[in-house]
Amino acid sequence: MKTKSIRLLAFSCLLTVSLLGAASPVLARDYWHWSKDHNRWDRRADLRSDYHDLEQAKRQLDYDRRHHASRKKIAEDEARVRDIERDIQGDRRARR
Repeated sequence: MKTKSIRLLAFSCLLTVSLLGAASPVLARDYWHWSKDHNRWDRRADLRSDYHDLEQAKRQLDYDRRHHASRKKIAEDEARVRDIERDIQGDRRARR
């Protein structure tokens, strides 16, 4: 009886150590040193979104010009394009 319990204990310890050894590289990646400001993926997603908004605003401006929209509407579209371009330039300067 003692031999079985000693074998079982030894086997369970061996199994536990092997599983912990395999999982240790995963547990070591805690990324505590990464700053939220330096997250490249978020920055790329923001820039993609800004460029998408810019293209959409330019398409709207072209559409309004082709369909002879009012001067006020065209001025609003141009202001939107300028604002988005300023945002993109500001984001690029801030991230450098």
